[in-house]
Amino acid sequence: MTKTKKITISVAVILIVAIAIIGTIFDLQISRALADLSESQYYSSNIFAILGECFGEDVLYLFIMLACAIIFFYLLKFPLKQKWLTISLQVLLCCISYLIAFYSFNKTINYVATYLALNSTLALSNYVNSVIGIISIILISFVIDAVIFFLVEKIKPEILKSLWKWALVILIVAVVSNGIVQVSKHIFDRTRFRAMYFVGDKDFSYFTYWFTINKNKIPTTSIYAEDFFKSFPSGHTCAATSILLLVLLPYYLKELDTKQNKIIFYTVATCYTLFVAISRIVAGAHFFMDTFIASLITIFTIIITPIIINIIFKKLSSKNLVENEPTKQDVDKKEKADKKTLNKQA
Repeated sequence: MTKTKKITISVAVILIVAIAIIGTIFDLQISRALADLSESQYYSSNIFAILGECFGEDVLYLFIMLACAIIFFYLLKFPLKQKWLTISLQVLLCCISYLIAFYSFNKTINYVATYLALNSTLALSNYVNSVIGIISIILISFVIDAVIFFLVEKIKPEILKSLWKWALVILIVAVVSNGIVQVSKHIFDRTRFRAMYFVGDKDFSYFTYWFTINKNKIPTTSIYAEDFFKSFPSGHTCAATSILLLVLLPYYLKELDTKQNKIIFYTVATCYTLFVAISRIVAGAHFFMDTFIASLITIFTIIITPIIINIIFKKLSSKNLVENEPTKQDVDKKEKADKKTLNKQA
């Protein structure tokens, strides 16, 4: 490891610890300053909060569908030795992709229906829960999924060969990061800020710190009770932070490995993650530390997953179980070595 990398990692660790300490101390105060809630409503009517809640997770679902499509067509162009295994994996990928399309679209529509019911006379929820509404969601989900597969099908085989490991990283990151978040929610049972506000706890006596397991739950029979204790960590922020997977693209696809593309990917990913994280605080759905820890979970998973995958494939390739495909770094090294050889010959 170079000296620059050591300094970068040290600064990052110090910064994370500092933010965590400050965030923990002022967790409640940040929510009291930013949350935009009405006493008679559980959900915020703030447009910023509404957009974050309705669409904040969708980027992860799009990534998963994209990954399924990439691996599907990769297997179509470069099938495994066992034909039955190739077909089985392709069927599984199609099923996963469609289920994700249906789940995400249905969830988004229900969020929109909830907010429309609160802020207008349009009862979209009645349509969503009707037979025609359910059929519409099923069909539209199929169309969304089909469009993604149609677009990926146009990708050249050599590009698919470079992208399939990136797609594998997406699927692993999605499962691991969201698995950690969902399990943590049920362990810590942290009370949402808006739940305390909704029941009239103006002193926020049910507030707990993010690192403690909540044993002082609000006694309630509210229709929103099931949602009261899912504050830590933030599922929306965890999903939104997965947009940082874009940053990995240049490492798998040499055509995108330019300074301009890297700046664009980092900027888009950072802005989108911040938008969703702040919107969750404004909605009163999460505290600052809920969003911060959720982001760290996803970021750490994105960093560690490619490393583990490369180690596994190198071990498999050394045993001749899989073909060792060169990474972008390997290609760069080879090109430099070739140039040196040519210069010496000249």
